[in-house]
Amino acid sequence: MGTMNNAKKQISSGAVINLAGILLGAVLNLWLLPKLFSTEELGMYRWMERSAVLLSNILLFGVHRSFTKFHSDPSKDKKTFESVVVGRSTLLMIIIGILVFLFGPLLAPYFNFKPKDAHLLRYLSFFIVSGMAFLMAVAAAATTKKITIPVFLKNMGMRFAMAALAVVLFFNSDLFEFSHWLIAYAWASLTLGIAALFYGWNRIKPAFRLKHLWAPMGKDVNRFAWISVFSVLIEIGINTLDVQMLSMLTDMNSVGIYGMAFFMGSVIDGIRRPINQMLAPQISTSWNNNNMGALRKMYQKTSSAQMVVNAAYVILVVVNVEWIFSLIPDGERFYPAIPVVVWTLARKYINAAFGSNGEIIANSPFYQLNMQIGSIMLVINVLLNLLFIPRYGIIGVAYSGLIAVIFVNTMRAAMIYRKSGLQPFTKESLVILMGSVAVGALCYKVPFDGLMKFLVSGAIVVAALLVNRKFIKNLLLR
Repeated sequence: MGTMNNAKKQISSGAVINLAGILLGAVLNLWLLPKLFSTEELGMYRWMERSAVLLSNILLFGVHRSFTKFHSDPSKDKKTFESVVVGRSTLLMIIIGILVFLFGPLLAPYFNFKPKDAHLLRYLSFFIVSGMAFLMAVAAAATTKKITIPVFLKNMGMRFAMAALAVVLFFNSDLFEFSHWLIAYAWASLTLGIAALFYGWNRIKPAFRLKHLWAPMGKDVNRFAWISVFSVLIEIGINTLDVQMLSMLTDMNSVGIYGMAFFMGSVIDGIRRPINQMLAPQISTSWNNNNMGALRKMYQKTSSAQMVVNAAYVILVVVNVEWIFSLIPDGERFYPAIPVVVWTLARKYINAAFGSNGEIIANSPFYQLNMQIGSIMLVINVLLNLLFIPRYGIIGVAYSGLIAVIFVNTMRAAMIYRKSGLQPFTKESLVILMGSVAVGALCYKVPFDGLMKFLVSGAIVVAALLVNRKFIKNLLLR
């Protein structure tokens, strides 16, 4: 009971930290950064950020996922395994950091970076290494059920650093420009990532030696790690390949405009991410112990909880999206992103509604199926973007992303059900969906505009949650 309560506390803390970080991010992304930078500069920042997320997950070569999967495996010597993971991940970070710093500027022509901005691509290495460090920090801390510190550093520390540097630029615009801000932020990101990594390693206290830098991890671990790379291409690729292809097929202005819609959709990920990070070790342990009851409960509760919480956010944003964009400095330049927001929120909501199916299949005995899904998914996503972006522009990215999410989640859910009889939805899921549609329709019909509509629709959503609090409580405690 104590372990379960601690897990709930860590998930709640992680979600609260993520949401607090998103609120701070809202001030930055919806006001301060648009006030300071052009859409092209915002596009370069967004490209660096999303590229780092993708590359850090891929170039870690599944080491962090392997750590989660095999940490509770009784056939492994825990301390030796931990030390080898420390060595392997450290070596990867050093090599990747050096290579990207040296050769990063060569990417400039392929992603529409102007020659004068090519040097900024050296600092992509800082963001990648920081991302790798955070992934390992959360994986290590999650096995000890203590993810709060690394999650705080990633979601609050990073944004505090971004805000502080942006304020310096705001009051010293005659001395500093976008490139100075981005380079300073890259250094801050690297520093925070390393700090989180040290915390994670301190939680597990591995007996690290230099020999562990290149020590083998075992055939089963290596096989799982390589297959995990394909899993990453599904999870992260759907959310980042859009930015890569948009920059290749259009320009950085389009990336900057699209980034606004992407940020609004990322709030849902702020709830979903800590749940998956905290539950991953428990899911792995449940598979190792063949505890189907625990898996079923986690699968269904992660689906129901996210359907309820995310529905409230989606309703408020969709109903008030035009007013929200009117608050952005020189907001007219971002108006093409308004319909993209709606499609992006639909994609994120569907993805969250399927619960932790990604973690369940990734930590299952049939984890290799992710390779098959990944291969098909990658091809479909690329082809759809090639088809839709030239024809529809930034909204084409939203179309392809929605189709991709529906496909991959349907495939995953079908495979999990076929292999284990588990599925994420219950009869309450339909009740949640129908109730959300009814509340959304009521908010949409509110006969006000601007701030008043936002306040009234917010009051309706809160009232709906309070009226149904007993249903929600029973749902989550089931």
